Amino acid sequence: MFSVIIPYFNKAKYIKRCINSVLNQSITNYEIIIIDDGSTDEGLAFLADINSDKIVLISQLNKGVSEARNIGIKTAKNKFIAFLDADDCWHTSYLEKVKQLIDIDNNVKIIGCNYSRDKVFLIKEINDIDYYKFDNYFKIAIKNTFFTSSSTVIESSFFKQNNGFNSLLKSGEDSDVWFRAVANGGNAYYIKNTLVYYSNEDENQATKIKHNIENTLVGNINGMYNDTLKTLNNKNFSKFVSMYVYFNLYPYYFDKLYNKEAKMVLEQNKFHFFWLHLVYWMPVSIGKKILQSNNYNNLIRLYLKFCIRYIYT
Repeated sequence: MFSVIIPYFNKAKYIKRCINSVLNQSITNYEIIIIDDGSTDEGLAFLADINSDKIVLISQLNKGVSEARNIGIKTAKNKFIAFLDADDCWHTSYLEKVKQLIDIDNNVKIIGCNYSRDKVFLIKEINDIDYYKFDNYFKIAIKNTFFTSSSTVIESSFFKQNNGFNSLLKSGEDSDVWFRAVANGGNAYYIKNTLVYYSNEDENQATKIKHNIENTLVGNINGMYNDTLKTLNNKNFSKFVSMYVYFNLYPYYFDKLYNKEAKMVLEQNKFHFFWLHLVYWMPVSIGKKILQSNNYNNLIRLYLKFCIRYIYT
C-alpha cells in the first residue's frame, strides 16, 4: 500500500532511528526505498545486518535530495508514496492512521500530519484518529502550509501525470510538490494527531542555508505556475501565489546582490496587496539594515503575518 521514500546523505547519526521507526510500524503493507545520494559516511552499513525484503537500497552519485526522491518515486510499486527524511522518524501508528483515513475516502490524493520537535509523543499510545478535510486549502495555506517532507503521503498517480521534485530548486522544492498536488485535484486531508518527529538536531540542515534566489521557489513561483494558474483558473490559488511571494521575498529584495531579480519577481505578481506592498516601499539601504537585526527582521515577518491573517484572509 505504501512506498516509503528516504533520501540519504551523510546522516549516520540518525538514519538507524529513522529506518527502525518504519520497520516498527503497526501495519506491514509497505516497502522502504532508501536512496544513497553519494554519501561518504558509511552510515548505511548496518543494513547488512537487517534481514528484510521490505528494504530497497539504491546508490547514486550525489545529485541532491530532489533527484534522490525522484528516483525513489520511479522505483515505487505501491499506490501511496510516503516521504521521510533520514534525520526524522515516525510514531509506530503513523501509517496505520494514514491508512484509516484512506479507507474513509477513496478519492484522497494528499495527506499531511501534525509533527513535533519533542520526541515525548513517540512513546504514547494513539487511539482515535483526529483529522479534517481541506475545503479550500489555498485560502489558508499562507498561514500554514501543513505539509512537510516527513509527514506527507501522496497518491502515486500524481507523479505519473505530473513532474516530481524540481532539482533546480534548493529551497521550497518540497512545498512546490505539495502545492501542485493539492491544485491537481482530489481530496486533501490533515491528521491532527502528532505522529511525526521533525528533527532540528542536525546543524547542517539545508533549511538553515540561504540559497541563491534563482534556486528558490519564491524566485520562480510565478513563472513556474503561470500555465497552471491559467488552466485551473483558481482565484484562491492565484492569490496564494502572490501572497507567498510577498511573504518570502523580502530577504532577497533588501539584498543588493538579488534586488534586481527580486523586483522582477514582485512585478510578476498577479495580485497587488497594498498593506503587504508597504514593506517593499522601503529603500533597499534601510531594509538591509533592518534585516541585520533579528528583532527588526522578526517585526517585518510579524507585520506580514498580521496583514495576511487579519486583513486579506
